[in-house]
Amino acid sequence: MDFKALEYICAISEAQTISQAAKNLFISQPALSQYLSKVEQELGTPLFVRTGSTMTLTSAGAIVVREGRALLTARKELMGQVASLASGRAETLRFGISPFYSKYYLPLLLPYYRANHPHIRLNIVEQSSTELEQRVLDGELDLCFIPAEPTREGLTYRPIYMEEIMIAVPPAHPVNAHAVPSGGTPYLDLGLLRNEPFVELVSSLKFSTMSRRIFRHFSITPNVIYESTSWDTVCMLVAHGIGVGFLPKVLMHRHLHEPRFYRICGIDSTRTYSAVYASQNRLSHSALNLINVFQRLLESNQS
Repeated sequence: MDFKALEYICAISEAQTISQAAKNLFISQPALSQYLSKVEQELGTPLFVRTGSTMTLTSAGAIVVREGRALLTARKELMGQVASLASGRAETLRFGISPFYSKYYLPLLLPYYRANHPHIRLNIVEQSSTELEQRVLDGELDLCFIPAEPTREGLTYRPIYMEEIMIAVPPAHPVNAHAVPSGGTPYLDLGLLRNEPFVELVSSLKFSTMSRRIFRHFSITPNVIYESTSWDTVCMLVAHGIGVGFLPKVLMHRHLHEPRFYRICGIDSTRTYSAVYASQNRLSHSALNLINVFQRLLESNQS
């Protein structure tokens, strides 16, 4: 079965009649009927049930149409990329990411992606998760990467990474002596920090949803003495003994002077990092490749 056959079968499925499909394809009805019969004979199974003039897909036909559309889309994108490369024009992929993740991951992601996809021009927007979701809905971005599941209707997401949130403690704090060893990063009972001052991200950020859930689980009413919009600032304040705070694991070993990081006993403190795109849109192969590269990068930095 070639691409021409796939195109004809998909056209019949969409039109639901041979006559309308033939008009859409600018060929004669007898020629299209003969072509379909030939394909069905090659496959050894009917692709459509004929009820009068109406054509309804069989189970086999549904598989051919579903996979055929994907192949036709891939072929179109491939030809477009080759043509762009030959003409010196670059395909543009527009994606969004939070400033924090752009700081730590883009310097690793971009050189690799550029080396393997030189024909793709990346247009990068750095904003909050809420703003990025809206820009995807408005068609201004092809996709975005956010540390949460999307909250707006009309968006689809693909989980690409489970991000662990940890409790950070000043290096000289007495509670460090109570850490529970594990195969990797030690655990700490958050109840031991019940009366400690906390340094937090501002409550308008989605990260606060995670911290509130953890506080509720341990029945802690936190004494928040400082708030910041920057994880790096929270990390610095904790390292200098100002208080304790929740931080993502990615910040471990990122600072010359840093706090002690511990996993939190008794609760799953992970959250989903997602690739988000509009439900009505089909992701291009360039976008899928970007997601796959970013996912591998995040997983490799988990350890």
